[in-house]
Amino acid sequence: MACMADTPDLNELQDRIFELVRKSQDAILDASRTFTERVTELSPVTSERLDSLIDSAFDMTERVLETQRDFAKSIVETVTSQLPGGGESPAPDEEA
Repeated sequence: MACMADTPDLNELQDRIFELVRKSQDAILDASRTFTERVTELSPVTSERLDSLIDSAFDMTERVLETQRDFAKSIVETVTSQLPGGGESPAPDEEA
């Protein structure tokens, strides 16, 4: 039974990761809101300016999603490397 204490609870680990991602998303949203508020306070609002703000917001969102995708992949790589067999699965044509 001593081995069981050393084995991480995968559900708990997933919950922690999801909570970390949620907190980072909340922080990014807050920063985006603050940025947008400050920019609109500093410059007059025109349709061209709004288009520019929309483009900037989507560009930032794309960068955030790319960063989160890379982060998620690194988490999966780290977790699966700790599994027996290094997390490798047989190629599709090698399966029974």
